[in-house]
Amino acid sequence: MLQALSLKHQFESSKHAQLIGWFNKNFIHTGIVEIKFSKIITRAYNMRTKGDYATVFVPEKEEILMMYEEMEDFIQRVMTILEKS
Repeated sequence: MLQALSLKHQFESSKHAQLIGWFNKNFIHTGIVEIKFSKIITRAYNMRTKGDYATVFVPEKEEILMMYEEMEDFIQRVMTILEKS
């Protein structure tokens, strides 16, 4: 969803951290999007990084379910922004 949003605003990056930084600068710090969404994206990125690089990483089922719900909320928020622009 972040990539769709960034492309809509003529920003491209192959780096996840750079994309998150762009989102924070242009949507969180400007007050367009609530800060909770920055925390959601950062937590998801950190979990992905652990999954990619940790020797053994098994997230708890409850954590996965919570993140799933947060991502549904995030997707809806980005869809609203995309529909407005």
